[in-house]
Amino acid sequence: MDAIAGTMDHTPEFGPGEHLLVWALRRMVKGKDYGPLVGQEFADTCGEDGREVLATLHTFLLALIHTCRRELSIGHPGCPSLTADERQVLQLVAAAQNGKEAQFDAQLRWLATDDDRPALAMTARALAFALGHNHLTLTPPASQLPTTCEREALSA
Repeated sequence: MDAIAGTMDHTPEFGPGEHLLVWALRRMVKGKDYGPLVGQEFADTCGEDGREVLATLHTFLLALIHTCRRELSIGHPGCPSLTADERQVLQLVAAAQNGKEAQFDAQLRWLATDDDRPALAMTARALAFALGHNHLTLTPPASQLPTTCEREALSA
C-alpha cells in the first residue's frame, strides 16, 4: 500500500481498509488517477479479488450518488483529514461489516430517502462483505468537527 501510506497520517487508528476506501473514493469522485492506479492498488491489496472488490466499491458509489439526499462533500486526494460525509460512509460500511444494525439503519436514514434506502443498503452490505472477505475490517471513525480540508472542499 505504498501509494496510500501517506494519506490521513494523523488518524493512526485507521487500518488498511479505511485508508483504501477513502483513498479510492476520493480518486473516483475527483477523477484523479482513476483507472490503472486505483485498479493496481486493489489488486495489490485484495489479490485475485481486486477487480471484484473495486467493482463493488464502484457500484456502492453509484448507489450512494443516486440515492443521497444531497451532494456529498468528499476531500481532495492527499488531504490528511476526513470530511463529515466520508466519516458517514465509513460508519455505514463499518456498521454493516460489524453487525451494528441500529447504527447501520441510522446512517442509511441520514444518507438516503425512504424509497432509496434498500439500494444503498444492499450495495453497502456487499462492499462490507467484499472488504471483510479480504481481511479489510473497518472500525467506525470517531466523530469530529469539520476540518480545514472539508471547508476547502465545500468552497471548491
